[in-house]
Amino acid sequence: MTQEKIAQGFDALTTSMQALAQDMDVSITDALIEIIEDVHAGSIHHELGKPTDEVTQEISQAINTVDWSNIARGDLRKILQLAILKANRDDKLQANHQLTPDGLGYLLADFLLQTANLSNGDTILDLTVGSGNLLNTINDVLLMHDITINRVGIDNDDTQLALATAVDQLLNQGTTEFYQEDVIAVDNAPKAKAVIADLPVGYYPLVPSDSYTTRASDGRSLTHHLLIEKSLDFVTDDGWVYLIVPVNVLSGAHAKKILQFVTQKAQLKAFLQLPNDFFKDQRAAKAILVLRKTGVGPHSEVLMGQYPNLKDIDALKKFLQEIAAWVKLNKEQDRA
Repeated sequence: MTQEKIAQGFDALTTSMQALAQDMDVSITDALIEIIEDVHAGSIHHELGKPTDEVTQEISQAINTVDWSNIARGDLRKILQLAILKANRDDKLQANHQLTPDGLGYLLADFLLQTANLSNGDTILDLTVGSGNLLNTINDVLLMHDITINRVGIDNDDTQLALATAVDQLLNQGTTEFYQEDVIAVDNAPKAKAVIADLPVGYYPLVPSDSYTTRASDGRSLTHHLLIEKSLDFVTDDGWVYLIVPVNVLSGAHAKKILQFVTQKAQLKAFLQLPNDFFKDQRAAKAILVLRKTGVGPHSEVLMGQYPNLKDIDALKKFLQEIAAWVKLNKEQDRA
């Protein structure tokens, strides 16, 4: 029954967004934002005579095939995720704007759950929230463990933020705070107990402040390097930072600046390479980089390793046991 509901919801959203995009001559993503807002409002929004009566009827028929109020939260999130993936493909969005897959999110959420010591009312902040999938994945894992947190998302792309906001209205009753900002240029950063991000990879189009250790000496600076450094501005003194980064970020041709930053201004707590089978092209492989501020907690051994193929149950079980042992030792040293 669950799969049937997910299929019905997905069909309703995709049929509607395609009809609206054609009628209004907008992108599939923009049309999806409007359709999600219509589902939340319970009515079809009209502006300047659009959508036409014919398309309005088509959208209404599609949306009304689904009992949205009686869909389980997990099923609703799956429906929205599949619709966003479809929109991403149809609009041929660049990689930096595509949502973070649940597989990556669950691994990050598991490590965060073990280490961040979150309590009800603590805040998680996503530096590059995009459509919000990573933040919602982690939120779902925390809810399963009866932890209710405040959520903050920041992005500089207005379309992605509009999509995240529309999804949040339907999924979380609009309880997430969103801000449109260039994170690298923010002066007064809000603080969170846990900072997360699936970092965009590429060159920063502006000239960053001289205060950045990771700023390039010549030419353009790397956006993901600057964001790694900036992440510490957003975390509380006792908090943790969890970033999805290129797997070669600490060893590649441009690693000197980021290693200098990690050595001088941060604590590197963990570097966990994600499973190879997550990536069709190994040049796109990623890892979870975990940081804390200097002088916080024990200076324990850095946890390094690679998650095995998730289908290799024995290897995965062994690796998770190694993580749990490291977490236990880290906490014991913190109490000593």
